[in-house]
Amino acid sequence: MIKNLEELDRFLEQRRTLGIKPGLERLDYLLDQTGHPEKKLPTIHIAGTNGKGSTLTYLKEVLMAGGYRVGTFQSPGLPTIFDHIAINERVISSVAFIDMLNPLLPVIEEMDKRDFAPSEYEILMVITLLYFQDGVDIAVIETCMGGREDVTNRVNPIVTIITSIDYDHTAFLGSTIEAIAGHKAGIIKDKVPVVVGPIPEKARSVVQNEAACKQAPVFEYNQDFFAEGIADQEFLWRNQDHEHCVALSMPGKHQIENASLAIQTIHLLQKMGFPVEGNLFRNALFQAQMPNRMETVKEEPRIIVDGAHNTASTRQLVNTFSGQSYSAIHVLFSAFRDKALTEMISLLANMTSDITITTFDHSRALREADVPAGIRYMSNPEEALLDILHRSNPDDVILITGSLHFVDFAKKIIQK
Repeated sequence: MIKNLEELDRFLEQRRTLGIKPGLERLDYLLDQTGHPEKKLPTIHIAGTNGKGSTLTYLKEVLMAGGYRVGTFQSPGLPTIFDHIAINERVISSVAFIDMLNPLLPVIEEMDKRDFAPSEYEILMVITLLYFQDGVDIAVIETCMGGREDVTNRVNPIVTIITSIDYDHTAFLGSTIEAIAGHKAGIIKDKVPVVVGPIPEKARSVVQNEAACKQAPVFEYNQDFFAEGIADQEFLWRNQDHEHCVALSMPGKHQIENASLAIQTIHLLQKMGFPVEGNLFRNALFQAQMPNRMETVKEEPRIIVDGAHNTASTRQLVNTFSGQSYSAIHVLFSAFRDKALTEMISLLANMTSDITITTFDHSRALREADVPAGIRYMSNPEEALLDILHRSNPDDVILITGSLHFVDFAKKIIQK
């Protein structure tokens, strides 16, 4: 039995050594042993290369505004493992987490003895579903990676969403758009409507074919629902039956797309017994904010953090900055070494020549050998940030970007 955080940390660290394990058979066994909590929980299931977290945030805010208790599962969980799991934005406590885990330990020990050991994330998913099954009206769950073989892909969705499809996690999901789309489309379920964001044509055909095989109705951005720009982050959203003037506070064209997916999903939910009054959901969309996404954490000079953790999200970040004016932009960047680092740094170089690369405390963090030639590298992130601060004027902007783990790590340095 686990009694405290120290013992929990030791248990989880041992599980992490198992790494990513393909297949869902271990998860299926755990769910069977716990009475299948996933079957007792209406869920919105979200996959996509980028945009999952923002779309989840918009949906959560709208459903909470409608008076529903909303369970959310997000990946990665930052700053702690508990931050994966929340009900109405209140993160699960360590006590509740341990209380959910302890009854699972005999099952886990029995599986370990049979060389059938469940991974950290398989256990985390079961705890999430057990925690939600009697405590929420609806859950919004984003995939960790991919979809078809993802640990979240045993939920019972009433709507599925595919936000975007681009290159990422190619070692696991494949090196072509079609292969990646095949994994994302794996969350589509029999006759369950799927809301689809702007995706490449090669991906679109994969998603359409999967939906046709599952007889799942498809609602596509710019096909079945539309967002027409008015000014800045104000836009007119419409589909065949509804029309809304919407304003967002999160910047970027991609946020208009993410919010549009959420609005279409809300209209589908209305027909399923989850009504939300129009003014409430418009206000909720405007109030929605996400940590580590274009988040200002300090002024004079202004420090912005943004977890642009792959090529597509870095491109979105650069596009968002292109519409703004600063006297100078200084970038501090770090990411996982299995990402497309050269492409990401090249995109950042389109908005500034002042780029500093650093590292952070994570087994997958980039190393000096991973940094392209000619780019400034400093191994100590705190010294790197201080160096930039010393060179900055009060009206400059410092952008800290890359892995969400690095951004969260850098925020702790700033808070010190």
